[in-house]
Amino acid sequence: MLTWVFATAGLLVAGFVKGTTGLGFPLIATPIVALVVDLRTTYALLVLPNMVMDILQILRREPPWALWRRLLPLFVATAVGVFLGTQIFLVISARAVYAWMAVMISLFLASAWLRLDLRVSPKQERWMGPAAGFLGGLLNGIANVPGPPIVIYLLGLELEKRNFVKALASALFVTKASQMAAISQSGLVTGGILLASSGLTILALGGFWAGLQVQDRIPQRAFLRCLYLLLACMAGYYAFRAL
Repeated sequence: MLTWVFATAGLLVAGFVKGTTGLGFPLIATPIVALVVDLRTTYALLVLPNMVMDILQILRREPPWALWRRLLPLFVATAVGVFLGTQIFLVISARAVYAWMAVMISLFLASAWLRLDLRVSPKQERWMGPAAGFLGGLLNGIANVPGPPIVIYLLGLELEKRNFVKALASALFVTKASQMAAISQSGLVTGGILLASSGLTILALGGFWAGLQVQDRIPQRAFLRCLYLLLACMAGYYAFRAL
């Protein structure tokens, strides 16, 4: 009983972080739900809540048509990476992947702290977008967390807060929709899973709504600090999982 109470509180917190920053739901929710069910079932359960929250963030105010055209190569590469990563997840351990992600995020945060110029130029966008998308999709398939490579790339584009959240939500929706298709092919999605996942979605939306209210009020500078803090937490979590 206590485990379920903890899982419920964790999902509310994960939804709140997702609503505030646009990411972080799988990072927080995956290890919590995995306390109750096995890891493969956890992945299947969390796809639907992610997709619903991403759709809500995308559709707030006007659809970002120009951003979608700009990020189309990233979206296509993300879908390819998800299908490959899901196949890898079914046969290998993700420990080395966690270690690599911890190192990658730490290097990015160090470069930001040193005030290095991490802006992505229009010429670099042509190859960095697909590379970030493919890597994010691959990591999502293996470790259920697509955020770091895609977040780092989008930060390099220096988007305004709302555009950043919409761009990230769009990329994550493509990731999770691709994951849903990939795990369905592997037989991990059943009627019972979808029913339980719908219940988790309703629960997570409570925290998500509260997070959206914070996102609307937080200044751009404070928003970026929250993202950096969340990335630092990700790096620590990945390092722990790698040990």
